[in-house]
Amino acid sequence: LPALRSTQREVGIKSQEGRSSWQATWFDITRPATTDAGTCNSLMPGSCTRQIDGQNHHQGLELSAQTSVPQWHVGGSALWLDAKRENATVQSNLNGQRPINVPRYILRGMAEYKFSSLVGLRSGLRVSHEGERNVTENGDIVLPAWTTLDATTHFDTQVNNVASTWTLAIQNVANKQYWRESPKQYGQYFLFPGAPRTIRASVQFHL
Repeated sequence: LPALRSTQREVGIKSQEGRSSWQATWFDITRPATTDAGTCNSLMPGSCTRQIDGQNHHQGLELSAQTSVPQWHVGGSALWLDAKRENATVQSNLNGQRPINVPRYILRGMAEYKFSSLVGLRSGLRVSHEGERNVTENGDIVLPAWTTLDATTHFDTQVNNVASTWTLAIQNVANKQYWRESPKQYGQYFLFPGAPRTIRASVQFHL
């Protein structure tokens, strides 16, 4: 294939006042798409040819905001994505179809609380939600939407006059079983499961 070129247009606005900020961004991205033309028989080398066949067109709007008040820090983001295949000639039946492994929307939210009774101690929650996505090009197999919740506790202190952060985190608190994404590579479809409930402890020294 020749060198492929994508185009991206983006316009946004953002504002910050005191401890609060927000931003909004609209984007339009066009990427060349490829297709294998021919019988593509694995027992017959050279039975198909990979070529450029139209493009994937992504348009979307991303919003985010965050604010800090005494003891609380909260924030969130939302992404709406309209994606479709365009100008395909070899696989013209895919025109108008949603590209594989592209969610329709993504939502994120977080909140963190700083305890006044113990300086340096803070705990937070983070929720993530992603919409459904196509596994196959014609959309006959679709991954359902999923939601996960993560929890963290941090303690900022000093050890021998060296600043440090001690962390205890629980990812996927509800131990939800879900499919995280569905990429296609080398003509094969893959399903990647989300990680189960995971507990992690760490310490970081700020030298």
